Amino acid sequence: YYVAIRTKVKMSDIPTILPPLIPEVLQWAEKNGLTQTGPCFFRYLSYDSDDQLSVDVGVPIQTPATGDGNIIAGSFPAANYVNVTYTGDYKDLHQVHMALESWMKENNIKEGMQEIDGKKYGARIEFYVTDPQEEPDPAKWRTDVSVLLANK
Repeated sequence: YYVAIRTKVKMSDIPTILPPLIPEVLQWAEKNGLTQTGPCFFRYLSYDSDDQLSVDVGVPIQTPATGDGNIIAGSFPAANYVNVTYTGDYKDLHQVHMALESWMKENNIKEGMQEIDGKKYGARIEFYVTDPQEEPDPAKWRTDVSVLLANK
């Protein structure tokens, strides 16, 4: 389970638009007595014809919740995922996704979809394991990238 803010953003605006949403989600979860069970994340849901990504900026929580205002509640599908751990600056995460995509294609592994409110979305998630406020050296930042796999 998770709580998040869902927004649309151009890829080039990710570094300035999305990270400032994390404190808002964390404060909301704390105010509502929710227990954080993992690192903050960006979940990439879809990419549209206007060059916009639909993204959930969130935090995993222990129990289901109901959002309000800007905050939505969601969950990651119970399924198989391909995972890769990347250590380095966030600015290079796009290359991580491209390499993972190439590996999946070479190995005939298909990305899965999840239906949410009648729409189908992907589940590419970047879990930010290292907090940049606690570790200032970007070369030491750890990010776990997970991609939902299609059922065989």
